[in-house]
Amino acid sequence: MLATAYFVPRALGMRWGEVAEMSAGYLAVSFAGWSFDLLADRRARLRGTRRRVLFQLALLPADSIYLVLLTVPSGGAQSDFIWIFTVQLISVTLLAGRRTGLRVALWDSALLLAVTFLRLGGSVAQLLGVQQAYTPSAGEVVVRTSSFWAVALCTAWFSALSERELRRQKDQLDALSAMARSMEEVMETADEGLDASAVVPVLLASVLETFGFKRAAVIWKGKGKLLAARAGSEAGKALSTEVVQVGESALAGSLAKRALAGPEPPRVRSLARAGETDLEALLPGSTYVLAVGLSAGKESLGLLLAEAGAPRISRRSIDMVCRFAAHAALTFANADLKGEVARMADTDGLTGLANRRSLTKSLAREVARSQRTGEPLSLAVLDIDHFKRINDTLGHLAGDEVLREVARAMASHVRDVDIVARYGGEEFAVVLPNCPSEGALLVVERVRAAISSSTSLTKVTASAGVATVAGEGSDGEALMAAADAALYESKRSGRDRVTVAPAPRRSVNLAGSHADQLLSL
Repeated sequence: MLATAYFVPRALGMRWGEVAEMSAGYLAVSFAGWSFDLLADRRARLRGTRRRVLFQLALLPADSIYLVLLTVPSGGAQSDFIWIFTVQLISVTLLAGRRTGLRVALWDSALLLAVTFLRLGGSVAQLLGVQQAYTPSAGEVVVRTSSFWAVALCTAWFSALSERELRRQKDQLDALSAMARSMEEVMETADEGLDASAVVPVLLASVLETFGFKRAAVIWKGKGKLLAARAGSEAGKALSTEVVQVGESALAGSLAKRALAGPEPPRVRSLARAGETDLEALLPGSTYVLAVGLSAGKESLGLLLAEAGAPRISRRSIDMVCRFAAHAALTFANADLKGEVARMADTDGLTGLANRRSLTKSLAREVARSQRTGEPLSLAVLDIDHFKRINDTLGHLAGDEVLREVARAMASHVRDVDIVARYGGEEFAVVLPNCPSEGALLVVERVRAAISSSTSLTKVTASAGVATVAGEGSDGEALMAAADAALYESKRSGRDRVTVAPAPRRSVNLAGSHADQLLSL
C-alpha cells in the first residue's frame, strides 16, 4: 500500500504521508501484539503451561480496519485495491486456520457493509482528510462481500483437504514405523529357526489396517520352495494367515513378472480375467488388485497382492504401499540371513548333521520334557570302528567321504522326531524322545546295519551304546555318561555291536537337604 501511494499517488485518493502515518499506526499495534505474544510465550514455558493466543486473535480485526480505511477514499468495495482483501483472507486461512479465516471474512464483510449501508464513507473520508472518489451501491457491496466469502470458503476447503492428506501421510508413515518396530521385535525374540514366515503376518496386518484393503496375500521364497499366506475378510469371515506351499508357477505369470521387473506396480481389475489362476486361488473372487514386487537389491523375493475392491487407488497410497513392501523385503532377507547363520552355527559343516552345540541344547530340552511328562528318553552314541586306519591308509578325503556316508545312513534310518548329531571326530549321537530302551535298541541296530551295508569306499562298521532315562530322575550328564560307557563296552566286546546301559543314577549333592538330614542324625 505504501508503494502504491508513492508511485501512483492518486490511486488511493490519499497522499503518501497520510498512508505512511496510517501504516505506521497499524505496524505499531501489530508490533505490540507480537511483543506481547513473545512475553506470554516465555512466561508459559517457565510455568510449564500451554499459552493461549486470545490476544493474537483479538488483533485480527485490526487488519480489516486498516484495509477498509485505506480503500474507502478510492471507492470502498469498488476500489481497484479490493484484491488486497483476498490476499489477506487466503493468508490468514492458510496460516491461522479455517475458523480464523472465516472470522476475518466476517469482519471484512461487516465493515464494508457498515460503511455502505450506514453511509459512513463520507465521514471516514472527512476523518482522514480526503474526499471519497466513489460511493458504491448496496448491490455492488453485496457482490464484493460475497466474493470474500467465496474466497474464504474455497481456501478453507482446500486447506482442510490438504490437512487431511498430510494427516493421512503422517498416519501412514507412523504405521510404517510401527511395522518396522514390530518386525524388529519379532526378529529379536524369534528362535533360531527364524525365516520370513515369522514377519509375514506383521506385513499383512499392517497393509490391511493402514490402507483399508479388503484382503492381502504374500508369496515369498523360503527354504527352497514358494510359500504363501493371506489375510483379510471374506463373506464376513476372517482369513487365517496360515503359511501354505504354492507352485512355482505362482511367480511365473505376467502379473508377477511385471511387478518384479518395473518400478510401477501393476493393477488388474480381476485376477481371474487376467488369467492368473494361481494367484486367484489365493484371493478368490478378488477385484481391483494391486501387485507389488518384493525385492532386496537385485534379488526377487516374492510378491504382495492387495485387493482394493474399488477402481481408484491414489498415487500416494500406491507409493506408500511400495515403501511397506520394500521395507518388508529387506526384513525378509535379513530374517533368512539370520536364520541361515543360526542354522550354520548349529550344523556340522562336513556332514550336514547337528553339531555338538546343537546336540547339547536338544538334549537339555528333551531331558526337561522327560522330567515334566515322565516319557522315556534314550540316547545312543555311535563310533566308527578303526576310523584312524581309514585315514592312514586311504587319506583324509576318503575319511571325510566315509563320515558323510555314515551321516546319510543314520539320518535315513531314524524317526522324524529323532535328532542325529556329529558328536566328535568320528563319533555320532542320536537323541530318541519318547523311546524306551527296547525301541532305542531296535532303531540303533537298524542304523548299525545300514552303516555296515553302505556303499562307501571301504567296509565300515560302527559300535554303539544306548542309555535311557525317564521322569523326574532324568539327568542329561548322567545319560551321556551311561551311553558313553555302553559304547566303550561295545568296543571291548569286539566292536560292530550295540550295548544297552543300565538306568543311570543321579549324583547326590551333599550340600543339599539330604546332607542336612544326615548331619542332624
